Order: sequence, then C-alpha cells, then structure tokens
Amino acid sequence: MRLIAEVVTKPTAEPVTLSEAKKQLEIASSDTSHDTHLAALIGAAREQWEHDTDSVTCFQTLRLRVASIFDGFKLLKSPIHSITSIQYYDGNNTLQTWASNQYQLHVDQIRLAYLVTLPVSASRWDAWQVTYKAGHSQDGQSVPEAARAAILMLVAHYFENRDMVMSDALQAMRPYEMLVRRFMRASYP
Repeated sequence: MRLIAEVVTKPTAEPVTLSEAKKQLEIASSDTSHDTHLAALIGAAREQWEHDTDSVTCFQTLRLRVASIFDGFKLLKSPIHSITSIQYYDGNNTLQTWASNQYQLHVDQIRLAYLVTLPVSASRWDAWQVTYKAGHSQDGQSVPEAARAAILMLVAHYFENRDMVMSDALQAMRPYEMLVRRFMRASYP
C-alpha cells in the first residue's frame, strides 16, 4: 500500500524569490510584465522538486492517515521539523488525541516513549492520523543550495519552453536530473 502525505497547510513562502528568478532568466528587475507568470512557475518548480526528491523546502503541515503505526514508523517527506499531533480512532470508533509524552520524533520516525504500548485502535484504513510539520524553514532561507539551484533551473526551463517541444527540452533537463540524483544520494541513511 502506498502512503500519501496530504498537505494540510501550504507553505507561506517560496525557496526562491521573484528577483532570483528574473536574474536567472536575465529579465530586468524593473520589468513586471512576467511577475504573475513567474510566481506561478516558481510554485510549480518547487512542487516538482519536492515530488522528485520526496522532500519539503519551506514549512508545510502534512497529515498521514494509516491503519496502524508502530515504534519506528517512518514519516514521509523530509526533513521533518515536528509532530503536531497523533490521533486515533479508539475501540468505540471515537477520535482520540494521543498524549505527546507517549512518543517522540527521532529524525523522521515516531518512537514510543520508554515502556509505552500503543492504544487499541478501531479496525479502519484511517485509524491513525499523524499531523506534522516538514521543511527546512518558514522563509526558505535554510533550503539547501542544490534545491534552490534546481528550482531556478526548472523555472527557466518552464519559462523558455512554454510549448514543451520535447526533443531539445529533454536535453536541457539533464542538469536538473543530476541535482535530483545528487540530492537523493546525499539523503540516504
């Protein structure tokens, strides 16, 4: 079964600025004719990077719904900043919030506190709901340079290849793909 982290709260900032995108494209900072389009491309490029690397750049609140959790349960998307809450449906199918002193976050895993056992939960696909915050920072200033460079490459690619003719456009994506592979390799345990 494939787990999917749903976005509860989207980021309030982007990892690259409009002025950085304009500089990448060699558009004068005083030229505002492309600002709306570039802002949309920055968001699309960030989303593509996050999808390709299974990561989060700027803080977002995510939620996982699963049938069960266990000690060492790995959360999706990295880096994980904090766990907001863990809720579960009890044996009476009533939603309960699990006390935060019963677990802790260790890097990207839920770890049970010493001598704690999991409460009994209802038998349903979404018996457990883990809500957590992921990302490098609120304002994007702590996002790794490799991610920022890749996002700028994508913005330029999207801007310059609006018709998306694939023969030449695919060749232009190789540097981006190399950054994705490098980033993913660096995040191996």
